Amino acid sequence: MLLSTVGFMLLYFAVPMSRDDLAGGAPAVRAVLLLAALVLITLFLGLQARRSLRPDRLLVERLSPLLGAVNLVVVFFAMIYYGNAEDFSGLETRMDSLYFTVATLCTVGYGDIVPVSPAARAVVTLQMVFDLVIVTSAISFIVNAWRPRKD
Repeated sequence: MLLSTVGFMLLYFAVPMSRDDLAGGAPAVRAVLLLAALVLITLFLGLQARRSLRPDRLLVERLSPLLGAVNLVVVFFAMIYYGNAEDFSGLETRMDSLYFTVATLCTVGYGDIVPVSPAARAVVTLQMVFDLVIVTSAISFIVNAWRPRKD
């Protein structure tokens, strides 16, 4: 678990990327790519949830794939926000975008970083719905599978 988190964070901070690399392209193309990436991440989350449900696995082995998938979601949205930092008030660095992504995932929302363009608000809304529906569904699915059955 810890290894995947450290690995994703190292990649996120170490891989050279400029805002121009992340923000290029027509808005319609970027929207299609975003949706395609979310479909792939959703499929990956589903596979990870299925791996976590195998009864022969220890608790740590069941949680690890799911937490790795959540780390992937965090890094994915952080990269999107970093590439579109001009659409946010208060977002200037990679750490800012990572912080904003985790605050959104945890539904904390301190208000220090705010999406100011309609496109940024749409992406943040998409992340909130994605987090709420996909991530919590996967977690609920796994938690329910661990409960003893009443036959």
